This record gives sequence, C-alpha cells and structure tokens, in this order.
Amino acid sequence: LDIHAGGADLAFPHHAYEAAQAEAATGVAPFARSWMRVGTVRIGGDKMAKSTGNLVLVSDLLKEHRGAALRLMILDRRWWEAWDFEPGLLTAAEGRLDALHAAAGRRSDDDAAEVEVMRLLLDDIDVPSATAVALESGGRAARVLVQVLGLS
Repeated sequence: LDIHAGGADLAFPHHAYEAAQAEAATGVAPFARSWMRVGTVRIGGDKMAKSTGNLVLVSDLLKEHRGAALRLMILDRRWWEAWDFEPGLLTAAEGRLDALHAAAGRRSDDDAAEVEVMRLLLDDIDVPSATAVALESGGRAARVLVQVLGLS
C-alpha cells in the first residue's frame, strides 16, 4: 500500500499486527509506505466508540444539518489532532459554510490567494489556514476551496 489510513488509537496493536501479518503472508515489506493516522474523536473527553455506546451517528446529524456543514466541521482542523465532538461545532460549521459560500460569490480575481489556498491544502491538508485565506479573499480562492472540499 502507498497510504494506509486509520485512527491514531489503532497504531498499536492493530496496525502493528496488521502490518506484521501482511508482510509475513506476502513477503513484501513495508506493508504501507505511509501511515496517515487521524486524530481520535472524543465526546466529553472520552473516545467515541461503539464499545462504549457514546456514538453520534452521521445519519442522525444529517437529519438536521447539511452534509457540507458536517464535512467542514470534520475537516476544519489539522487531520492528526484529536478533538471533542459537541453540537456547537456543527452549528459553527454551518455559519462558516454560509460565509464561504458568500465569499465565493464576491468578485475577486486574486490569483495569489487562489494559489495560496491550493498550497495550503497540499501542505499537509491545512484546511483551517486555507479556509482563512478563502474567507478573506473571496472570489476564486473561496470557490476553489468549496470545490476541492466538496462543500457545494
């Protein structure tokens, strides 16, 4: 594999055992060239997990919120950081999404801002910084961010 993604909480033992088994079975090492371990989602400081029964289901959130707002809430942080879900984050993401759409409608042909948004996204997926540039510059920079992140 070029990239293996999973939760940071799975690094050991799950990912270590998975790699050991795959390498033993195939004779190919390393099992994954890169590991992308995303931050753990918590609720009230406790890891969100099926085993603890503290899950918040996407299907339930989508009954009251736009999918694009949920996507922005999840993406608007550094991908490796652990974070606590709370309903206020989704409400704030709805507002940021509306602001991004309004910014995208502004007239601005700032090529440098558009290039900067893409540079930030390509620099370890820095969505918070790219969003700040898009909101400030508007126009094409905001439209590019909305398109790349699927926030239409």
